[in-house]
Amino acid sequence: MRFILLLSLLGIFPVSHSAVKCRAAPKSLQNVQVCCPLPLPNWGAYNSECGRSGIQPSVSIKLYSTLDLFLNSMALFLQQCRLGCIFNATSALQGKVLSTKHVRPMLERAYANQKEIIDAYDANFASCATLVHSKYQELTQLSSQSDACDRHALFYSLCAYSKLMRRCPTNVWQANNKKCRDARAYMKKCAWPALKMFMKST
Repeated sequence: MRFILLLSLLGIFPVSHSAVKCRAAPKSLQNVQVCCPLPLPNWGAYNSECGRSGIQPSVSIKLYSTLDLFLNSMALFLQQCRLGCIFNATSALQGKVLSTKHVRPMLERAYANQKEIIDAYDANFASCATLVHSKYQELTQLSSQSDACDRHALFYSLCAYSKLMRRCPTNVWQANNKKCRDARAYMKKCAWPALKMFMKST
């Protein structure tokens, strides 16, 4: 390692800063519902637009203890391709690109104007827009979610959910939980490795 760093300083062998600074991602990054126990979005508010979305032939969901509630709330919509329908109906998804200016109105309907939650998710979606778009192919290899329906809306949503570890309303953040604090500190420094660890559990 010292030899590589020396070559890097001499400009002979470039070293990725993220590779040097980011240790292995802690599994506590998957404990979102433990560290930030927010109510789940009411996607049923969009039944009038997406209640008849086509049924997805198969869905593979690996349920982990801290993801059960979140993935279960999305399971019905994944099975019927409704999540993608909702994002398209609200113009939050335009093609494969997240339109951040349309995300907040979509959230306001799903969360009945619970401002602190909407603020957190709105900021999280914004930080996920470029990351998910640029890393989409890699994410498809990490997640076991079925590709019978387009997964862009799903991956943007899972990314925004995972980032509640970093941006969670203060009144629900479990500040006394050391694993939560460690996960937050890691995510601040190593956003992409953190997301990869989270996606492996979906």
